[in-house]
Amino acid sequence: MTTEPQRATDTPGLLMADVDRSLTRRTILRRAIASVAATGAAGWLAGCGPIGNGSPAIAKPTAPPVKLTYLHQWSPQQGHGPITDKLAARFRQQYPSIDIQPVYAANYYEKLTTVLAGGDWPDVVTYNLAYLPELVSTKAVVAAEDLAKGQYRYDKNDLVAGAKEQATFNGKLTAMPYCLNNSGLAYNLTLYKRVGLDPTKPPTTWEELVTQAQRLTNHAGANPVWGTVFPKGTADPISPLLAFIWQNGGEVMNADLTAPRWTEAPAVEALQFQVDLVHKYGVANLPSPSNGNKGDVGIWHIPPGNVSVLDQSVKDAFEWGTAVLPKQKQQATTVGGHSLAVLHTNKYEQQAWQFVQWWTQPAQNAEYLVASATLPPWHASEQQPAWKQGVKAEPRIQPFVDMLAYGRPTPKLIGWEQIITLLGTARDDASTLKKTPQQALNDAALQAAPLIKQG
Repeated sequence: MTTEPQRATDTPGLLMADVDRSLTRRTILRRAIASVAATGAAGWLAGCGPIGNGSPAIAKPTAPPVKLTYLHQWSPQQGHGPITDKLAARFRQQYPSIDIQPVYAANYYEKLTTVLAGGDWPDVVTYNLAYLPELVSTKAVVAAEDLAKGQYRYDKNDLVAGAKEQATFNGKLTAMPYCLNNSGLAYNLTLYKRVGLDPTKPPTTWEELVTQAQRLTNHAGANPVWGTVFPKGTADPISPLLAFIWQNGGEVMNADLTAPRWTEAPAVEALQFQVDLVHKYGVANLPSPSNGNKGDVGIWHIPPGNVSVLDQSVKDAFEWGTAVLPKQKQQATTVGGHSLAVLHTNKYEQQAWQFVQWWTQPAQNAEYLVASATLPPWHASEQQPAWKQGVKAEPRIQPFVDMLAYGRPTPKLIGWEQIITLLGTARDDASTLKKTPQQALNDAALQAAPLIKQG
């Protein structure tokens, strides 16, 4: 879906907004954690591919179990929630000496800010990989690389390259990725057959995207069909824009993250191409149509989590498939997701790490990924029977897995969440012809300058 909701989660199909609240959260978070970290804090409930198979023999505790909390954002109504509770219960059974309890928080990032400001920290938290710089800058996280010892180690080289880059700070893997997300295409096979297009050959280049979308576009009759959509967002609100910039050989930031490069010709051309889908080629409309689930769009953009959403909403109304994003000069897509971080509670950090390391073992990780319709950050997870069976049952997830090989991480900037909003505004101003793509991207660069200076 490309509807833009309330809060940044990286949950498949959900997007992000709310700049003002986020700025407040970021300021409070940094100050609160810096203050509390200086004095230390107790675990939140204490007072009230990886190595190994993750399934040791159950040991009988010789002392009362250590009580820990895993604060997370996964509601019981979505795929992440039930599997989180299921796996946590299994961990408690296998490790009776560690009583870790998952705690769901609605409005998660706002709630986490409040908790951290109060000084009574959870032991483990989930955090969006794209926004880890914000949390890491507060010195709240104990680096995974510092905690990994003995049998509780991991193989950093087993990580998908983009995920490893996002989770590494000062040369150390700091948080542990456990699920990934990216952007791909969905396309209506029924419409392809109707207009004489080969349903086994979705677009592989920008040129093919235009020519196929032109064939699919049909405004005759009471139910007009659009060939494609203006790509407003999938894994986050600007993921298609970033992908198109990279596909055209452009960059978003310079190498040392001190200046934007989205004002350069390759980026401007990428945004111009998206605008042309609406105003030059006439194959997409504004606002976006129903993004395919009603059968009125030929080609549209989705994250992997929307595969299961579409399956439930479309049912037998029409046939549809998925494909990798078309390329221009090169293939590229975004890569994002979530990680687990151990916080500085100065109490049970090693036990918290034991939980995190277990959670990211191949067997547990594969089971989690299938249940949550997300992608494997660890190559070893792809070799697990649970994952292989899941892909066999839903082969439309495979193109998203294939794209992990050329997935690009977003820039590691503390203010990246706010920069996303600025780039989203630039894209929208260009799409409505309020500004040229060059003007819109130039304005975004000026507004982003103070955020970039934060590092």
